[in-house]
This record gives sequence, C-alpha cells and structure tokens, in this order.
Amino acid sequence: MGRRYGWGLDNLFGLFMSVAAAVIATANVSYGTALFLVAHYHANLRTAANYTPHISRYSPVPGQLAMVEPPLALRPVIHNAHAPPPGAQIWLSSTYKPGDPRLVDVVAAGDVMMGSTDAGLNPAITPGASASSLIGNDLVTIFQRANIAFVNLEGPLYDGPNPPTKTCAHCFTFRSPTYYAGVLQNLGVDVVSLANNHSGDYGEIGRQSTMAALRAHDIAYGGLDRNGARAATLRLPGGRRAAVVAFAPNDGTLDLNDLPAAEKLIRELKKTHDLVIVSFHGGAEGWDHVHVGMGEEMFDGEDRGDVVRFAHGAIDAGADIVIGQGPHVPRAVELYRRHLIAYSLGNFWTYEGVMTYAVSGLGPVLEAWLAPDGSIAGFTIHSTRQAGLGVPHTDPEDEAARYIFYLTKADFPQSEVRLEEAQWLKPNGRQQFASGS
Repeated sequence: MGRRYGWGLDNLFGLFMSVAAAVIATANVSYGTALFLVAHYHANLRTAANYTPHISRYSPVPGQLAMVEPPLALRPVIHNAHAPPPGAQIWLSSTYKPGDPRLVDVVAAGDVMMGSTDAGLNPAITPGASASSLIGNDLVTIFQRANIAFVNLEGPLYDGPNPPTKTCAHCFTFRSPTYYAGVLQNLGVDVVSLANNHSGDYGEIGRQSTMAALRAHDIAYGGLDRNGARAATLRLPGGRRAAVVAFAPNDGTLDLNDLPAAEKLIRELKKTHDLVIVSFHGGAEGWDHVHVGMGEEMFDGEDRGDVVRFAHGAIDAGADIVIGQGPHVPRAVELYRRHLIAYSLGNFWTYEGVMTYAVSGLGPVLEAWLAPDGSIAGFTIHSTRQAGLGVPHTDPEDEAARYIFYLTKADFPQSEVRLEEAQWLKPNGRQQFASGS
C-alpha cells in the first residue's frame, strides 16, 4: 500500500528531510544577508550623511500621524562645530540695520509635495485646513511676515482622471489635490517654482490645472518655458517690483543648462524690476551628494547642471539672490559678489512620497534681508525637521542650520570666513552674540 503511487515511506521521509535542510540553509543565508544589508545601510548613513542614530525627542503636531522612523542626530563633530547660535541673524551690512523698512524680507524653503493622490494623502489636510494646525504657528509666522515667501512646488495640483505621462521605469509621479493650493495660501506663500522634474508628471492638463489652482489662491508662479509662466512679478512696499524666475533641466521648463539664454532673461528682468530672485532645481540627489559639485552633475543619466557656474552667471547677469533645491538634502551657502546663494534648501514638506529620513528630513528655511541695491544685508536659517511621514515642524536642535554651516566650511571656505567675521545678532536684531571666536 505504501508503494501504491510509486513512493515508499522511506522515500517520502528522505525527501522531507532534504527539503527541510534546504529551507533551513536558505533561511540562514537570507538572515545573514539581511543583517549585512542593515549594517551596510546604517554604515552608509553615518558615512555619507554624517549622522548617528538617537532616540527622538520630537512629538508630532496633534492630528498628524506618528513618526515611523526615529530621526538621526548630527555627529558631534558637526553638532559642536563653530556656527551661529540658533536663531542668530548673520548681519553683513554696515549701512542697514535689522528692521529697516527699506530692506526686503525674502523667505524661501525647498521642495513641497504635501501628499500625492497616488502615494498617500495626509488625512489631516482637508479643504480649508489651516497651516498653523498642521505645522505650528511659529513656523507659519516666518512665512507670513515676509515680503516674498517662496517654495518649490514638486508636482502638479490635479484632480482629474488622466493617467501620468511619465514613461520611465524607475521614477516617481506625483499629483496633489487642487485644494492644497489653499494650504499654501494660508501658509503665506506668495510664489512657487514650477521648474522641476515633477511639474509635468501629468502633462499639459496637469500643468494647466496647477496654474489655475494657484491663480485662484493668488499665488504667483514661474519657471515654465511659455508666455505668462516664465517669471512672476510681485509688488513690494514703496511701489518697487520683484521678479521671481526659476530654471531646471527638464522638459517644458526654463533650461538650467542653457546659461546664455538664462543670463539674457535675467538681464531683461533686471531692466524692469528692482529685484530679481532666481531659483534653480539642479544638482545630483541624495546623501552621497550633500557637497556641491564643482562642475557638471549627473544623476540617473540626466545632466543636472553645473550649479556653481549657473549661480555665478545668474548673479553676474543681475540676479540679487539665488535659491536652489533638487538634491533632496541641504547644501552649503555661498557669498558671491555681495549676494547670497543657497545651493539646496532640501525637503521642506514632502509627505510620504519623498524620503524624510536622516538629512533628507532636514528642511532649512532661509530668511534673507536684501538691501535696496539687491545685496545681502543679513540672513538667518530657521531649522525644521519633518515628522511622521513628512510634515515639517521647527527643530529646537537647530540641525539644518548647523549642517549647512558645516558644509559651507568644506565647500566654500572663503564664504565661511566672511560669515564668521559678520555680526551675529539675536533674533530681536539688537543684542549681539560673540562671533568668529
């Protein structure tokens, strides 16, 4: 009976033992591989991002999802590096003092993609939601007090049924509800850049929807290579005018890699505007690219530009401040011919669709005061960190600012010396910290 189907009990037992041994061996190999990958992952974090794990002391804002991974803490060599105290204003002008009404207050943050319909939406963001309830009043106040508040809008605002137009195998597509424009307006955002690699994720219909949603909420935009969308014009106190223009190496945007055309446009804008603010979306992405590339930067087969050459050329052509984003990590700042360049402001608000772990979760918010001639009078960096799956809040550890100053010392040592020689003023603009010591 045991051989009715051609198998004896001894054969079945032998087969069972062979299979069991193979399964155990495979499990051991898989377990060892997993341990190696985890160790390699954390080693890469510590090496490339200069971070070490620690226990989070941050609590999400009420109504947000809990933090899914603890943040990482800056290494002591960076955290203890010589840098302005938290909240310090780095004052460079001897002519203008903080609070002078002739100064223009520019606030800028990096990538904003508050949730994607296809990847996941934050249930706390509903039509009419206030920005203060989402990220805290202290952070909102920074944007609302500015003369010009700017962010990079990473992805279209589109509610329709059309599929994405991207065809690449290993890329992300984003689209946020059109009512998110109301959250940006409530935050105090005046103008956004549409020059990036996601603004065209849903083709022309997505771009048209985005522009319509922004217009409906009195938010200006620039960066698309078409009439009416290349540059935004904003009114300043005293009847002055500011232009905001943006560039990227992506289809449909003003070309970051065509420097002669960019310089020509900036010169033309300078003829008709008192100030010109230039944004770029460029540079390679990720923890391995926290340092500014000195030359052409490539990423995933795409030419992401020579961002130093571009930024210098923009200022030489008449730009008054240059604001970068795109690498998804903070980068250094540079003082160039009395003007400020921020090479990357990282991720500000990138719920679920963009990684917010380690340095990718640091979101420096730049506040710069420009003199009437466009030169930099002073600036400060407000440190934020994303909680939950990507919601920003102010960071009492001031890690984004410390990291930027650490990178500046490495990438632009002459600028770092000038920053140390500047006055370091307390947030009220009157009392002075000891600087350069």
